[in-house]
Order: sequence, then C-alpha cells, then structure tokens
Amino acid sequence: MTADSSKPVRSGSQDERISDGKPCVLVCIDLAKETREIIPPAKAIARALNAELAFVHVIKAHGRAEDGSPVDPVEWEIMRREAKAHMERFAQEHADGDETLTTHLFEGNCTDQICEVMASRPQDIAVLGRGHDETGAHIGETAREMLESGHNSLFLVPFGVEPKRKFSRILVPLDCSRRSERILPLVEKIARSESAEVVLVHAVPEPVLTDAGPSEPSDKELISQLNKRNERVAKTYLDRLSARIGAGGVRVRSLLLRGGDIRRQLAATIEEQAIDLLVLASHGQSGFADVAFGDVANYLIRTSNVPTMVIRFGGNATEKHAFSQARSKGARSPGTLAQ
Repeated sequence: MTADSSKPVRSGSQDERISDGKPCVLVCIDLAKETREIIPPAKAIARALNAELAFVHVIKAHGRAEDGSPVDPVEWEIMRREAKAHMERFAQEHADGDETLTTHLFEGNCTDQICEVMASRPQDIAVLGRGHDETGAHIGETAREMLESGHNSLFLVPFGVEPKRKFSRILVPLDCSRRSERILPLVEKIARSESAEVVLVHAVPEPVLTDAGPSEPSDKELISQLNKRNERVAKTYLDRLSARIGAGGVRVRSLLLRGGDIRRQLAATIEEQAIDLLVLASHGQSGFADVAFGDVANYLIRTSNVPTMVIRFGGNATEKHAFSQARSKGARSPGTLAQ
C-alpha cells in the first residue's frame, strides 16, 4: 500500500533529525497498540503552542533481536519498510485539511532515541499513552524511564478515557518557588487556545516542630501562628499570580488547600474540580524532604485519569521551595515510578 499523495506527509529517518527552531510535539507511536486516542489531546497542545506535530516510532537496531540472536537483513528491511509505510498511513489518517504532519522512524532503544532527539531541544514535549483502570495508572517502560531521567518534558495521556479535543479546566499546582511559576506562560497559551479556565492551587504543608524533647505548653499556639502565617503568605502569592494571569484575559481562580497529605489533597482536587488537564512543573526536588525525587508528581501521575503534562526545567538545584522542610504523612509506595 502506497502513501496517498493528496495529504501532505513528511518522512524522517535516523539521520534526519528535527532541526528547525520551532517547538515540536513528538507523539510516540507504538504500532502494536491502539494509540489513536492520544492524537486529539496532542493536537490541542501543538495548536496552543504553535508547535509542529510529529509522529515518532522506534524499531530495534539492525542486526539485533530481542534475544540477542542475529536478525536476517532481508527480514529487517521488510520490517523497516512496513513500519515506515504504517507511520505514513497513520499520519495521513490524522492530517486535517492541508495540515502537514511529519513522521520519524528511528532505530535502537526507544527511550535513548527519543531522549537523543530532545537533548538539544528543551522546548519539545514527548507525548506517550499510559494505561489506567480502577487500580490506577500503568506507566510503560519508555514513559517511566523518561520520567525518572528528569530531563525531558512529557505529556501523558491515559488510555481508556474519552479523549477531549478541547480542554476546559487546567489545574496547576504551585509550590511557591520561582521555578514552578515558569510553567505559567505555557499554561496561559493553552488556556487562551482552548478557552479554558486555569485553577491555581497551593497546598499549605503543616508546620513541623522537632520532637527531640517533650512538648511545651506553647507548642500548640506556635503551630497555630505558623499555620496562619503560611496561609496568609500563600494566599497573597496566589492572588498575585491570579491577577497577573487574569490581566491577560484568561479566566483564572485559585484554591488554598490546608492540612493532610498534600498528594492526596491534590488528587481529590482533580476529581472535585472536574479537571481535564493537569500541568506539573518538575524541577528535580521532591515536594517532601524525606522522600525521593518527584514523589508528588509520581503520585498524581499514578492516581489521576486525566492527561498530565510534566514540564522540566534546569536551573539552580539549591533553590528551596515551600515544601522543602515538610514531612510526608500516611502510607506511601516507593519513590520509583510504578508501572
């Protein structure tokens, strides 16, 4: 089956990397699984960010089978051509009007190849699907490795959930750090494009007093004063950001969460507020001082059934944020992302 020339499709290869300066939304296609449902959300993000939409598929390297045995070069070439033709047909099916979609077929380890493409392009976002059922999310190997690498921005779209062509309500958890605020211009672009409402949320961590000695009569009052102070500062912080975003014509409101486990509070907020897009700033620090990197993001990714963007930034790793001295509460799973 040959490509239909009535719809524009550009094919790339191992040697033809994405080289122009325009940001790109890379949709990672698994030909063995149904991935069509991740296309509408990916298109919405690409449209909002004025980014190129490209379909990417990775095949095993020439000469290497999964069991390590040699691969017949003729069989490998047939597989490569079939994969390329499949990708081109896939792109044709999803091209709207005169839209030009690009396809890229790479060889090697999937995570390595995608990360290599994105290494010099921090503005790019990789789109991957993830399973979800009543037990929570199931993160594939590629998504898990990219999340744990801490370098690339990802957009994770759950399978089995009716895909939305437009987003209506975007939740943005903020930890009072300057780095978490860096995602706001991106969020504003999406909100304008989608005519969506932005919901800024900050969960105030409970103050922690050292337990090296016996409690003192003033402890309760001290904790109360600290809570009031933190809530006042956080409210001022959210009000300032809301005013700035609202001045740009975006509908915005803020929520202040108090007490309890921050991760579970945020997960409950996604349900209660009918959120259909979650945007997280991940900057290499955990929301808690006593758990592994990415614990809050890890928990939300594994428990929510909404599309989730994880935006990565570099910067000063010593910068503190509001949760840096907080202690986690309740049972938790290991910090490593679960499948």
